[in-house]
Amino acid sequence: MNELPTHLPVDTPGLEIAPFVVRGLRCPAPVRMDEPLGREVNDRLMEWISHIGIFPGKTDKIRASDFGRYAMLCHPDTDDPDRLLLQAQCLAALFAVDDHYCDDRTLGSDPKHVAPRLSFAIAAMDPCYLPTPFDTELKHQLNSDPVLLGLQAYMQRVTQFCTASQVARVRQVSIAMFVTMAAEGAWRVYGTGPTVAEYLASRQVNSFWPCMVLVDPIGGYEVPANMYSQPEVHRVTVLASLATTLVNDLYSAYKEHMDEIGRFKLPYLLADQHQCSLQEAIDRIADIHDAVMLDYEVAERALRADAPPLLNRYLTGLTAWIAGNLEWHKHSARYHAQ
Repeated sequence: MNELPTHLPVDTPGLEIAPFVVRGLRCPAPVRMDEPLGREVNDRLMEWISHIGIFPGKTDKIRASDFGRYAMLCHPDTDDPDRLLLQAQCLAALFAVDDHYCDDRTLGSDPKHVAPRLSFAIAAMDPCYLPTPFDTELKHQLNSDPVLLGLQAYMQRVTQFCTASQVARVRQVSIAMFVTMAAEGAWRVYGTGPTVAEYLASRQVNSFWPCMVLVDPIGGYEVPANMYSQPEVHRVTVLASLATTLVNDLYSAYKEHMDEIGRFKLPYLLADQHQCSLQEAIDRIADIHDAVMLDYEVAERALRADAPPLLNRYLTGLTAWIAGNLEWHKHSARYHAQ
């Protein structure tokens, strides 16, 4: 269940080079490692990204991030590259929001603009029906920003694979993530850090949940809304979203440290709270991750005890997503030193 430790180099004041070490994490092993399939999906994704125009000047870096492999790892219940492309497009579109609007200053991010940009991005996810001439003005604005073009193109693909209920679920979870991303922008602007509990509550939503919401449509089935919203099913879903995002906090720590955008991230919050080193804070995040995963495993086993086949399939897909997420983070160039 536990992985071997991973070393991430980091520039630490007072030392030439010192490592962040991500110890072995409580996580299942990936179900599938079909690298040729991952490359095919990644090639298709890069064609789409080039057509949309997101990540200008970052093509090589995005290809090396290998969102196609990410999709292959997380959805072992299909080998259809077109279905897997939907997940890769989701990852690319949402990482574009994060990079362009929130984190990457070379792509024009500015914390003062995060909230209004994300507010307007909702119109790219959920159609607005405005009277003339405002409908034309809105369309022009939506088509003038490659990030918004990416979100619109992604949602067009969503409608090809999802029922109306699943489309609504994708929108709801994604828009909820935008709200919590806007809060992080405000923390940066005003220099006010959240408590650790507040941060973790935010990360439950500002997470990979908008990606994991595709587990059933990419698999070619539907978890009905009333089943998906049952408290027990909701609990395992959000535990999975938090666990996968804590993995992201661990593996993105070096990148955010080097970009000087990490002061409101979990390693720094824990280091301040416990007056400890960043390495000790990384270890504490790993402990939190494992506690979340233990809760997930207990809740998932309880659900499986009398779950119908459809729910069992969803739970299998959710666990596969957790496993694939860690495998991708361990090897993706997105979080490796350049």
